[in-house]
Amino acid sequence: MFTSVTLITLALTCSALAQVHHVRGPVPFLYRTEVHDDFGQSASSYTTGDGITRSAHNVLKQTPEGDYYLSQTGQVSYTSPEGIPVSFSYIGDENGFRAEGTHIPKQPLPVPIH
Repeated sequence: MFTSVTLITLALTCSALAQVHHVRGPVPFLYRTEVHDDFGQSASSYTTGDGITRSAHNVLKQTPEGDYYLSQTGQVSYTSPEGIPVSFSYIGDENGFRAEGTHIPKQPLPVPIH
């Protein structure tokens, strides 16, 4: 009896979830470009059918010690599930990763000590 009730409850739950959850097909790329060189530097950008856009640039830089690293800058924009436009830009370089956008909280300025 318990097993029958459990199986019926599971079947009804799965049925309800299947009606709520709509499976989407693949989202097409409307625009895409990518360029690379022999040193790992690159530039890429794309736009998808659901409104996502992204662009990124990787540039080879040299530290004062003579080491090399790839610095990346980029921008991303999309619409949230709530319908709110979201966009942000980012930098990854010798100073770490930093991102800015309207949805990202800003660090308050330090209060001067008198």
